[in-house]
Amino acid sequence: MPNSPPLKIAVLASTLAVGGAERQLATLARELRERGHDVAFYLLREAGSIGEELRGAGFAGEDRIGARPGRWRRALSELRRFDLLAALDHNNLLRLLPALAPALPPYVVLYHLPLPGTRPRGWLRAMRRAYAVVAVAEAQIAMLDLPAECRIEVIPNGVDLPPPPSPPERSRAREALGIPAEATVAATACRLTSVKGVDVLVEALAALSEAERPFAAVAGDGPEKPQLEALAREKLGAGYTFLGVLAEVAPLYQAADFFVLPSYREATPMALLEAMSYGLPAVAGDVGDVGVILAGGGGVTFPPGETGELAAAVRTMAASPARRLEMGALARATVAGRYTVQHMVERYEALFREAAQEGGAGGAA
Repeated sequence: MPNSPPLKIAVLASTLAVGGAERQLATLARELRERGHDVAFYLLREAGSIGEELRGAGFAGEDRIGARPGRWRRALSELRRFDLLAALDHNNLLRLLPALAPALPPYVVLYHLPLPGTRPRGWLRAMRRAYAVVAVAEAQIAMLDLPAECRIEVIPNGVDLPPPPSPPERSRAREALGIPAEATVAATACRLTSVKGVDVLVEALAALSEAERPFAAVAGDGPEKPQLEALAREKLGAGYTFLGVLAEVAPLYQAADFFVLPSYREATPMALLEAMSYGLPAVAGDVGDVGVILAGGGGVTFPPGETGELAAAVRTMAASPARRLEMGALARATVAGRYTVQHMVERYEALFREAAQEGGAGGAA
């Protein structure tokens, strides 16, 4: 709506530390500001690394508003001046919203949690009072199990669509990351926790012969990193690298031949979409909306935790450059058709404008 007035949007969260939901929220805020909207952040606790980045980029708002009564009262007064509120699915925030709702503008809950049983306490009342609940995956709808009167919108995560990497870029990326120039490379990027299944990937690679086995490049950090490195040393010899947290993840995707997502639980995984945007085919656990994302032919799925089936899928992917090229093109086309930042922002903008214009709550308290 080119002639529509800009919106004043307040984003509510507990904190904005590193995480997929927080990264998406930061991207959304930047894009909405580019479209002329006024976006500010109000955080119950410390800003976190992403919150500090946004503050450095000129976004207004406050952190630690729950720390002192005076700060809390001032924040509530300021929030009344906004057209709508966008609330991230943080436990302590969703507990507060139902009581505050009558005195505040309409709000939309942004629901990213992929795990059954992790719905915050008080989630039902908060979501029933929301103008809408936005899920990032079709698979979340059944998990939410909201009453029929609640409005649920599915707006998948969005990623940028970079140019496909050129052969020189691929060579430079491999050199920078210490990856063998001539290897077939299977990449993964995640927080190194048990739910991400990197141990299953290591065991699957170990089940292949050395001639069949791709080189494994693992980006990310987390509590399981020491155990995973020890397992890889034992099982894979020199056929792997743990890269830690990369300041820029692009070199990983530029260096890789295909992407592996061995997670036990996901919603709409950002790392998968990012890899596909670079033209990488994927081998991924069939969780959340992964099957929906790969239905266009950009990769194959396997039952999560099944080492044998993952090994077979990796073997097939590693052995066929032509198949990887074909599937990689389909992966990139999938992202271009549905999962770009532009697609995501347009849908959020339309929903936010509707919420601001209609106002009120989506259901009973």
